[in-house]
Amino acid sequence: MAAGLAQVRIGPLDAVTADTVAQATGVSKALVFHYFPTNRDLQVAVLRGAADELLAAIGLEPTGNPSERLRSGLESFVTAIAQFPAIARSVVRSAGSNPQLLVVFEELRAAITDLMAEVLEMAPLRPGLRLAIRGWIAMAEEMILSWTDDPVIPRSDLVDFLHSAAFGLLPSALALDPD
Repeated sequence: MAAGLAQVRIGPLDAVTADTVAQATGVSKALVFHYFPTNRDLQVAVLRGAADELLAAIGLEPTGNPSERLRSGLESFVTAIAQFPAIARSVVRSAGSNPQLLVVFEELRAAITDLMAEVLEMAPLRPGLRLAIRGWIAMAEEMILSWTDDPVIPRSDLVDFLHSAAFGLLPSALALDPD
């Protein structure tokens, strides 16, 4: 698994195969296939590990008001994606290519949505608010990934924008669930 994660840190998920993992670890391809019957099973396991790393890197302050906690979480999220953009790309952009990968992506998106609900002190989320937060997360992921490729604005401006956008959409998002 570690060899697959190392590969996805520098390249695309599709490049992680039983051959590449066997070469990187000095074991036989048959041994890799013993634990992962197909290349896709190996890629799903690697993607799950990458998603777990990304989620673990999002540090939330245990205290403070929702605004401070969100800013802290955003700082951690930007750091995690900037540190390992290939992992983030694999999780966010490779998932749609296969139903098994999509399950991992959906689990990660749900976990991040639940973190947002905790930060905003709005758990459990109503359906409309959950939908709005998922949309904001997608925007944040895409902006951070684009920013890592070409940091045309200061990091602090990116964090400020995402922070402001989250609180800016909140009133409209709350209206999605009138009761």
